Amino acid sequence: MAMPKDIEAILSSLGETESQRLKEYIESLHAEIEKLGGSAGTAMDADDDDNEADGGTAGGVEDDGFTVPQYVSGEDYDKQADFKAKAADAKNNGNYEEALQSYNEAVLAAPPSALLYANRAIALEKLGHYKAAELDCKLALEQNPDSAKALKTRGKLRFMHLDDWEGALRDLSQAQSIDFDPDVADMLKELTKKRIEKEKEEAHERIQKEEAMRKKAEDIKKAREEAKREAEEAAASSAGMGGMPGGMPGMGGMPGMGGMGGMPGMPNPDMMQGMMNDPEIKEAMQNPKVVAAFSEIMNGPGGPMGLLSNPAKLQELMADPDVGPALNLMMKKMMGGGGMPGMGGMGGMPGMGGMGGAPSDDDGIPNMDEMPDLD
Repeated sequence: MAMPKDIEAILSSLGETESQRLKEYIESLHAEIEKLGGSAGTAMDADDDDNEADGGTAGGVEDDGFTVPQYVSGEDYDKQADFKAKAADAKNNGNYEEALQSYNEAVLAAPPSALLYANRAIALEKLGHYKAAELDCKLALEQNPDSAKALKTRGKLRFMHLDDWEGALRDLSQAQSIDFDPDVADMLKELTKKRIEKEKEEAHERIQKEEAMRKKAEDIKKAREEAKREAEEAAASSAGMGGMPGGMPGMGGMPGMGGMGGMPGMPNPDMMQGMMNDPEIKEAMQNPKVVAAFSEIMNGPGGPMGLLSNPAKLQELMADPDVGPALNLMMKKMMGGGGMPGMGGMGGMPGMGGMGGAPSDDDGIPNMDEMPDLD
């Protein structure tokens, strides 16, 4: 006599020894009830009806709560053989309820074989107890991994009822390699189509991910190249005067030179750029001290021409052993070998001494190396 599902669930939560003792006690109570003229199945049948009304197994709907008894102890193989024969007859006649009861008794009588578990799984599948059937298939395959019947039964369960077509494909493929079945072959064709469709989807997703990664790598590369180009342009811009070390602010169109093209005696930018490419000037500008001095001149009030109004500063620069020769050389280049522009008429400037009477070339402009010592 099958027990109510809730009682079976409670028993299954106990240890094997405690569960077996309770089952034996309940069976003894059933026997006493029948001796007294009662029916042990009446209350249980009513309980099953209540369970179905509450959403239990009905009309082939899967019921995960359904359980079947499992082997605990005993080795009555003769009893097991009798129940297996009864179960086979009932199953062949389509009476799966009776077959399940006999299979349960066979499982409890002695250690069950993989084939016994597989046959009970078939009865459970026919009765709509898909999870319980899958569990019996698992127990069968634990004993015999090559049980074709258990593989076929579980494969069909997964394909038709458990929505696990990948598991079904594995089970049925393995079963076919052990025992060919035309019906299983048709299922495998459909499952193989699903597998191909799945592989196409996975390939498409993989290609999309690879494309996204490739595009990201290209964007990173492009950003790095752009940053490198901007850095090179900034370095070239800061170099300013045709590769002058450290750069000279205010020359070649840099800040401070705007509007200086029209100042008296100041060469135009093209001339200045060409002068800075002069080998002698380049060599002089290799000295950081010279570069710093010329940067100070270009950034000072009035630029280079403002230096003429500051004779003390001019004298200081000319007296420097590094800066003086470079300044004199640049002025010569600017004046075409003559001297500082506008110096001829500055004899009356305070602090400039007798610069107006300095010897001069034919152009009337004194050379820097001919200027008297301002001391």
